[in-house]
Amino acid sequence: MYKKIKIIVAVALCIAIGVSAVFAFSIRKTIKNESVEVGLGAQNDERYCLLIIGKDRVSGLADVIMLASLDMAGSRISVMQLPRDTYAEYGNKNHRKLNAALASLGGEEKLKEYLASALGIKIDGYISLDLDGFANIVDAVGGVEIEIEKPLRYDDPEQDLHIALDSGRQLLDGKTAEMFVRYRSGYSDGDIGRLDAQKKFLAALFRTLKNNVDIKNIDDLARAVVESVKTDVPLTRAITLALKALALDTDSLGFYTMPGEAITSKKTGASFYVMSAEPTKNMLCEYFGRDERKIDPERLFAHPEYEDFIKIYESTQ
Repeated sequence: MYKKIKIIVAVALCIAIGVSAVFAFSIRKTIKNESVEVGLGAQNDERYCLLIIGKDRVSGLADVIMLASLDMAGSRISVMQLPRDTYAEYGNKNHRKLNAALASLGGEEKLKEYLASALGIKIDGYISLDLDGFANIVDAVGGVEIEIEKPLRYDDPEQDLHIALDSGRQLLDGKTAEMFVRYRSGYSDGDIGRLDAQKKFLAALFRTLKNNVDIKNIDDLARAVVESVKTDVPLTRAITLALKALALDTDSLGFYTMPGEAITSKKTGASFYVMSAEPTKNMLCEYFGRDERKIDPERLFAHPEYEDFIKIYESTQ
């Protein structure tokens, strides 16, 4: 059973951080001589889509929201980031930032259903990871080396968030890696700047996993993920996905951000990210198996009274 746990851990971790192909390939030697009976023929779907959620430990808000599509027929893994500041209507017809939908709607399953309905895609399962788990994972792989372009400083006692990172090339442990991926206040484009930083971190983590993960630290990595990951993906399904991911080339991973634009509300002064519906539909059609029907039929991502928001929402660029 523990060998099976290692495999589900591999899937949960690698998808959650967006490098499933690399991670699965890197641990090939830990399972290549083992027999795993999971009934692969009964679960031979060509595409599997997961909602990935990274939760703040204090507020319960979703700091990270991603959709990951594993296209086995096309040998491709596509990850689309949904900015946490995305403007959306949910819960009592209120328009708010998408990061609060996790708590407002009642948990991961409800958020999965909401996004599947609004975006017109099938979401097969979710993986939810907290910040403690993220930090433990980084520590388990021995840290991640990254170049920090400028000093990062920020303090928010209410969120228990204290960021103090110097510029230059550094080996980030779990605590400092969390600082890097959560920092946003100093970026001119706010949440989009943070998404770009997260992509940079994932690229560095990509290299770390490829070079450093082996049988010596897989047990620590397994424990870090098992203790932190919440998922509705059945064990046998997770094992199947892991084994299929082993066959994918490491160049098959693509990162994307949901098309749209950051904007400040003239009415409230709050900053939001407004989805561009048509380009989002095109991206979902290409990478997530969506059909050509109209996206967001209830217009949950646009407020009818905000003309500047509507302009972005209806943009075709």
